[in-house]
Amino acid sequence: MSNVLTKIRRQPAWIALFIFILLSLWVASGHLLNEQVESKQESAEESLTKVKVDTFYAQQVSREVSVYGRTEPDRIATLRSEIKGQVIDIFVQEGEAVKQGQKILSIDGNDLNALLRSAKSILKQREIELDAAQSLGKKGFQSQSALAQADANVELAKAEIERLELAITKTTIVAPFDGILNSREVEIGDLLRDGDTIATVVDLDPLVISADVTENWIQKIHLGQQASGRLTTGQTASGKIRYISSISNTGTNTFNLEVEVANPTGALLAGMSTELKIPLQQDWAIKITPAVMALDEQGNLGVKTVEGDIVKFVPIDIVKSDSEGVWLSGLGEKARIITRGQGFVRDGDKVEIVDDSMSEK
Repeated sequence: MSNVLTKIRRQPAWIALFIFILLSLWVASGHLLNEQVESKQESAEESLTKVKVDTFYAQQVSREVSVYGRTEPDRIATLRSEIKGQVIDIFVQEGEAVKQGQKILSIDGNDLNALLRSAKSILKQREIELDAAQSLGKKGFQSQSALAQADANVELAKAEIERLELAITKTTIVAPFDGILNSREVEIGDLLRDGDTIATVVDLDPLVISADVTENWIQKIHLGQQASGRLTTGQTASGKIRYISSISNTGTNTFNLEVEVANPTGALLAGMSTELKIPLQQDWAIKITPAVMALDEQGNLGVKTVEGDIVKFVPIDIVKSDSEGVWLSGLGEKARIITRGQGFVRDGDKVEIVDDSMSEK
């Protein structure tokens, strides 16, 4: 080893060659490192996800509560017999409109009219007896108890006449209010007893939409507030809230409310499932299609926007939805939303924007 070092010292050219080789290797390694860094940068640029971005502008829209209910009549009356007798006439068929006081059917009063004539004759007799008792009383030939008995007999005769006259009026069944004869339970010849069901009359003008609202929204709803409904038939109706329950339903913690809807033609029927929408306060919201919405890693619903070229996930609040799209608040006056490629990027990712357009939606 010492001989090799002695030879190198005697020949300086070997030292210079060795140093040259070391320098060449060092320079070459630097170039190689730069090429690797540049290659990694180019690879990273090439791997950026391409997305399409639209700019949306907010508009003022009404936040609304959407609940499901059903249409109901404003009033329902079940008509029952108050006397015994046979049905002798029917004036209205099922499904026909009736006016208040209109005759629906007649019941045979049997001997009510004869009893009334007899009661009137008895009244005359009792009045004559009372006059005689009063005359004798003035002359001192009649006791006070006999006079009082004669007076009581007159009152009893009058009460019997009133009872019979009232019973005679009940032989004719009339409509209690304007409405529809929804059902009739009897036919001509049927024998009725006290309390037998005769018919049902319903009032469909106004029509009532009844629905239940959760406790989260009930404080924002008030009497007289406008509401609109869409029936399963496709018909629409609008009216005002006329009733809000003060006590929630046990088990569901929902509050019942009623919306009164004008129905003069009777085109809207009772018992139809209805989607009821109640507008609340005005909010600034952006309208998008549901396909644009996404979930983050925690399962929160929102949209993915871009700031510069960085993805930002923004949680949203749905103001309302319709057949054309969804209205979202929480995005400010405008937002650059990823409308294509949002499923391949996450919050904080750097992306390549291939199309950045404006939207009036």
